[in-house]
Amino acid sequence: MTVFDPSAVRLSRRRLLAGAAVTAGALAAGPLAAGPARAAAARKATLAYGSTGYTWAVPFVAEAAGTWAEAGFDLNTMEFESGRDSMQALLAGSADFSASTDTPVVFAVLQGLRPLILVNYSRYSRDMKIVVRKDAGIDPAKPASLKGRRIATRVGTSGQYMLAKYLEFAGLAQSDVEVVDLTPNNMTSALVRGDIDGFAWSSQSAAVADRQSGGKTAVMTQDGLERFLQSHQLLLTTEKVVKEKPELVAGAIKALQAAERRIHADGGWADLIARRIHTPPKEILEATSEFTFKIAFDDRFLDDLVAEAEWAIAAGLAKRPAGDLRALFRGLIVDSPLKSVAPDRVTLT
Repeated sequence: MTVFDPSAVRLSRRRLLAGAAVTAGALAAGPLAAGPARAAAARKATLAYGSTGYTWAVPFVAEAAGTWAEAGFDLNTMEFESGRDSMQALLAGSADFSASTDTPVVFAVLQGLRPLILVNYSRYSRDMKIVVRKDAGIDPAKPASLKGRRIATRVGTSGQYMLAKYLEFAGLAQSDVEVVDLTPNNMTSALVRGDIDGFAWSSQSAAVADRQSGGKTAVMTQDGLERFLQSHQLLLTTEKVVKEKPELVAGAIKALQAAERRIHADGGWADLIARRIHTPPKEILEATSEFTFKIAFDDRFLDDLVAEAEWAIAAGLAKRPAGDLRALFRGLIVDSPLKSVAPDRVTLT
């Protein structure tokens, strides 16, 4: 099994400081070009995304529907290959917020970093898929048939955690498969070539693999997987932003709340983001039918963070930090801004 490289979630100082310089330069130049009056009105916000898939449906809809502008902010965006990378940009000071799944957050916290969780805006159990070649001798209806196979995922991400929980669901040990560390873009082509037997990644990648292979792939059953896995999609920020830009924090929550309402009220919401993520609206709606779009913090969320941290430690991917894990993660959930405007959405004990 591929061993997690802790350096993969440490800050890439040269790249991220360069990005910060570019961002800072752009912000510095903006007011001079716009004039004093416009500069005073244009409050800036920067959001870093990990990839461009429908995982970020809520913040993408917020952009497309103009809810950031309605909240009084001019949003600048940055795009990275994964949520882990976008979080690194945040922690380096290149962005005010980042969109991430829970797994990169867990690894970062276990390394002593402190990304703050401002919004938990959606969750799912079945969007991540195990995709296999039909000619690999794997029975999609029998999870245990993965034993002895080469399965790719991105190590240190929600894909690896999903694979681990799927193996538990299948009654297999981690050592029963060979994990191959690949980027999302390379997983589908590697499967089509036959370099791997399967991969663990998103529904979107599953659809791409099926098209590229001419229908020669299949998705493993997930009936009952929700008992083992729930993945969360998060908006992260930093202590500096919370302390120095409280109006920006409130604006972010307002923008995402408006996007959530739009998704529930407008059956055509996928049209807003289809071009952005290069996915037909029908495909977006089918894939996100497994999602629960609701901005909220509850005990299940905290339980899931702790369970994922325990998995990472047990798998030798991270060291156990000092102190209680539950208290550690609870301290990184910034729930007071949401609680002030929607107290019924915060039920953490």
